[in-house]
Amino acid sequence: MERGVSEEWETRHSLLIRAKDPSNEEAWAEFVTYYEKFIYHLLHRLNINADDFYDLVQDILVKLWKNLNSYEERRAKFRSWLAFVVRNTVYDYFDREKRRNKALRREHEIANHLRETPVTEVEAMIEKEWIIYVTDLAMQRMEKVFSGKAIRVFSLSLDGMSVEQIAEQLNLQKTSVYTLRNRVKARYIKEIHALMGQLER
Repeated sequence: MERGVSEEWETRHSLLIRAKDPSNEEAWAEFVTYYEKFIYHLLHRLNINADDFYDLVQDILVKLWKNLNSYEERRAKFRSWLAFVVRNTVYDYFDREKRRNKALRREHEIANHLRETPVTEVEAMIEKEWIIYVTDLAMQRMEKVFSGKAIRVFSLSLDGMSVEQIAEQLNLQKTSVYTLRNRVKARYIKEIHALMGQLER
């Protein structure tokens, strides 16, 4: 059974707008809640050694905090700006470690690769990973709103199973499968749009 909706996204100002205010500690904490996990994920995708994750994430968050107020949406999408910050912070981090003779050869190679990689390539990777991240967040919200069976129907449909196959596997009428799938799908799309609207603007 559906248990309500996420009205919070419909009534609150954009997270980015609120987080730009350095005195709004609550907004910044919420910003970190969403973006810290995503930054960890990006570092993993960039093949960064896990031992360096914490320091790098903190460096990136500090740079975002210091410069968020100067970010202007009309000049670049937030993910484009984020790509620039991530790329440069990772490069600067390993460049510092190199000067301290602490970085290993593998880290040197990563830093050199990032230096030679256009920001547009990092941005494209971030774009792809962000879509995956947001859709996963939306699915987590769905699991709090719909029954387990409704989520199961929708998940199986995403896996490519037909209505007939889902009905047989879950012992449901085909009409019930159609109803559950469409109800969750409509809400899933709404959640994705709401999340993107709040987290990117």
